[in-house]
Amino acid sequence: MNNRNTSLKWLKEKVNIFIDNRIEDVNNPIMGVYGIFVENELEKNKKCVYVGRSESIYDRMFSSNGHVSMMKNRKHFISILNEARENEKIKVFIEVLEEVHFEFDNYFKDMQRLASAENYHINKYQSMNQCLHQVPEGTKISEDAWENMKKKY
Repeated sequence: MNNRNTSLKWLKEKVNIFIDNRIEDVNNPIMGVYGIFVENELEKNKKCVYVGRSESIYDRMFSSNGHVSMMKNRKHFISILNEARENEKIKVFIEVLEEVHFEFDNYFKDMQRLASAENYHINKYQSMNQCLHQVPEGTKISEDAWENMKKKY
C-alpha cells in the first residue's frame, strides 16, 4: 500500500530537507525522541533548533499539525524552518535521537520515561547553546513575567 500523505510527498521533492528514513514508515512508527537541526551558509555546523517526543514520530512529522506539514504550509513556529521551504541553502535534518519503548508496567512510568528521555536531549543541546526556545511542557510563567522577575533579583 502506497503512502499518500501529501506532506511526505512534498518532503520527497525537497533537496534541502533530510529525514531519518525510519521515520517515514507509517506501518512501523518509532516511539521516542527526535531532533530538528539546521545548517545554513553562515553557520556550517548543524545546530539543534528543536527536540520533541512522541509515541509516533511519523504522526508528529506528517499529521496536519506536524512539523513537516507546518513547514510545507509556512506555519512552523520556528521561523528558520519556514525559510528553509524556499531557501535551499538552509538545510534541515530531522533525526531520531533515541528510541523509547513502553514497558507497559505503569502508564505514568512510561510517560515519565518518554519525558525524561526528551529532557535529557534538551539539556544536552541547551548546554551547547542550542535548542534555546524550548521550555518544559506545562510551564506556566510567561517569558515577560520571567524577565520582570529577573530584574528584581
